[in-house]
Amino acid sequence: MHAQRDFIQIDTLSWSIKNLDVTTFRNGDEIRNAKTREEWIECLSNAIPAYCDYRNDTTLGRVYGHIYNWFAIADPRGLAPKGARVANNRDWSDLYIYTNEGVYNWANMGLVGQRLRSKDGWKNSSTGENYFEFNLLPGGYRNENGEFVGLGTETALWVRDTMSYGVVSRGNALTSPFALFNGLKPDILFTNDGKKSGCYVRLVIGQEFGVSSKVPKRADEDFINSYDPNALESEQQEEPIKPKKRKGNP
Repeated sequence: MHAQRDFIQIDTLSWSIKNLDVTTFRNGDEIRNAKTREEWIECLSNAIPAYCDYRNDTTLGRVYGHIYNWFAIADPRGLAPKGARVANNRDWSDLYIYTNEGVYNWANMGLVGQRLRSKDGWKNSSTGENYFEFNLLPGGYRNENGEFVGLGTETALWVRDTMSYGVVSRGNALTSPFALFNGLKPDILFTNDGKKSGCYVRLVIGQEFGVSSKVPKRADEDFINSYDPNALESEQQEEPIKPKKRKGNP
């Protein structure tokens, strides 16, 4: 599992308790390190998978993990190490519902952000409760203009869209959702901006779909009108990684 070894059991899923920090795909191919604003925008414009550290500071990278663009998390070579997957929309939905257990009217005013945030490190925020030892830190994110924003006050995590498994389109035909956590707000915001942001990644133990050792040679227009389930190339079931026992209980 390279640098990503720690998982915690939350309900039926096992979540990583740190943001991902790999620099290669599962097959060993290197991911481009887009440091400058120009490099970041070039990768967005040309559908090139890329990562960076906040402000290109490797010290911050060791604390918060790496920031990845959408093309890195959706690449069929697999960003998640063997035995795990990038947490997808179904995983996040399960986590959201379970974390809000016992909260009145949670559909309109949930406490997921408050419960998952770390207890320390957040500036001008309500107290994080660090349920389940999820340990969510305020690592900020990178916006579409290549600017780093939000360190200490907010952070963003990719929500892998299951409708885009097997899809390499650079356009906006399919969504690219992410979860935005703000230290002043008890809940989280699920939003998207058309594959333009750079966010952190949390893993879930389980099978990753659409994984292939090579990038498929398909044009964007192949996926504009509909999702093609026949494009999937799933790996064989892998030996699960044994998670730690959770300590929190909503």
